[in-house]
Amino acid sequence: MVRILAEVVLVGVPPVCWAALARTRAVAVGVGVVLLVAAALLGSELSGLLPQRPRAESIVGYAPLVAVMIGVGVLAERRLRGRRPPSDRARSATVVLCGYLATVLLLFTPYYLFFGLRDARMPSTDLVLPLPTGYAVASDSGTGPQACGSEVCSRLLSVTGPQGQPAEATAAALREWLTARHGWRLDAAGSGTRRIGWLLDHRSTSVDVRVTGRRVWMELECGDDWH
Repeated sequence: MVRILAEVVLVGVPPVCWAALARTRAVAVGVGVVLLVAAALLGSELSGLLPQRPRAESIVGYAPLVAVMIGVGVLAERRLRGRRPPSDRARSATVVLCGYLATVLLLFTPYYLFFGLRDARMPSTDLVLPLPTGYAVASDSGTGPQACGSEVCSRLLSVTGPQGQPAEATAAALREWLTARHGWRLDAAGSGTRRIGWLLDHRSTSVDVRVTGRRVWMELECGDDWH
């Protein structure tokens, strides 16, 4: 609940403040459209509706972007209509916006960069699911606290193939499927690693397909490349 509220504040405050500050229809609409599009993109990113690789860049870049856009809008309206007359509405919006930018840029962003992007997170089964027809997850080690250490979170899946198929053949089919369907680049041993983000998020996820006895396992891990 706290996280949802924080995300709503992060995304929603700038457009609301601009609505209170705007004085001319043309500038208000132009800047407002940009702010609403940026808010919609960030909201979609936070809710998982968009690809997650640029997530960190979207979160960190949102506040500077809206600050620049609102600044441009204020200056454009000053050129069109002169200095803003004093009003409680504009004063309140300015105080809220300045407090928002100070909090996000001076407190939240440094904390997110130095701590939020260092925490290991539980790898999602979306990295390897769905499986081919005839294959199923027989067991999942789950997402409990015991799955995470100080640097890495891991998840172990047991996979079954078509009845009567040898474990080695099941593993080989899974490796081909992970490459073709989910974009993994696996080495000869059936292991692969890829970055979660772009420039800011240095964490990575990995998958390892192996055979132990007569059982086929897929191990998922997520950790920080900087550790």
